[in-house]
Amino acid sequence: MKKSVKRPPPPATPAPAAKVQQQIIPDSLQQLILDIFRETFPQVDDFEALKPALREIKDTLDRRDFQRAFATEEHKERYTIRWSPSHALAYSNILAWIAKEYSDNEWVKRFDAGGVENHPSSVFCFGRGTAELVALITMLKNSHVNASGQPTQPQPANGHEIDGALGNLAISDQRPISEKALLSVCLVDTTDWTKVVSKMHQSFTTPRPLSKYASAKARLSNTPPLSPQALSWKFTQLDILDCGIEELGSMIGPDPTLIALFFTLNEMYLTSISKVSAFLRKITAAAPKGSLLLIIDKPGACIEARPTNNSSGTDGTQYPMHLLMYRALFPEEHQKIVKVKDKKEPAWEKLVEEDNCIFKLDKGLVFPGCLENIKFQMHLLQRL
Repeated sequence: MKKSVKRPPPPATPAPAAKVQQQIIPDSLQQLILDIFRETFPQVDDFEALKPALREIKDTLDRRDFQRAFATEEHKERYTIRWSPSHALAYSNILAWIAKEYSDNEWVKRFDAGGVENHPSSVFCFGRGTAELVALITMLKNSHVNASGQPTQPQPANGHEIDGALGNLAISDQRPISEKALLSVCLVDTTDWTKVVSKMHQSFTTPRPLSKYASAKARLSNTPPLSPQALSWKFTQLDILDCGIEELGSMIGPDPTLIALFFTLNEMYLTSISKVSAFLRKITAAAPKGSLLLIIDKPGACIEARPTNNSSGTDGTQYPMHLLMYRALFPEEHQKIVKVKDKKEPAWEKLVEEDNCIFKLDKGLVFPGCLENIKFQMHLLQRL
């Protein structure tokens, strides 16, 4: 008998390369963001000393013990120093790209116009808030030149007036100023991030620190990166999964809104699949027409669903996060329709569905802490 010849296994099909997120925010503005992170949390300058505490925070987060991971303001600040700068840059480029690509969307129109009839465009974010707020500030600065702050008024030094040539600076040397709110942001999380978010916002709305040797002209032109009036924000601490439709609707408001979940939905699903499905249905009911739903999460995220009475102790079924999400947002596509006339129109339109993306940092950026490229999946939907 002839021996059977073992054939080598077919070569594995290489995974498709991640789609690279387009860089929209100028490098100079990205560097400004990193500089403000550094000025807000100067302990980043001794990043090596922070590493043991950061490892402990990461280990605690891996165990999903959020209460312990964020037990103190010091823990929250250290988390922000380590993970928020890279994410803020990634989010800002994603948001700026959306504003560029979907200029006909009702929310984008309101954002581009700086609001409608003294009503700023609104954003509703679920998550820790710091990276989200910085990304929205960056997007605002990139799109609205009048979002910049007002030049600081010169003060007499030792009783003497400022140099005449400095005092006669032309009006054109001053930046345009926003006299109204352009963006209204609502941040929601189960942990109170108010103090950390407030620190970041204050750093953007006050003049940046100058050297004691700075000239009078430099002091005069030292404007806050953001006008205090340009962006308003509030933080609400609650478990959003326990909210009713009325409460959720009152927070979102009646106008087209950007609803964002940045690396949050997968964490929610690990808590309860049924609660998250109900939450997404509430979002569908509460979101005004023209609203955008933006979901950013880790690529390949999966959730294990176990039987209700799992006495055998067997493992459950693994479901991709995006499959569960779309089942909740498009239930008519996942149910058997007996009659064609009973079929309902979808509530959402898919604008973007990307399973594997990456935001690559510019190599010229400087920051004493840890910067990293961000891998993510992205889903963008528009409320019909």
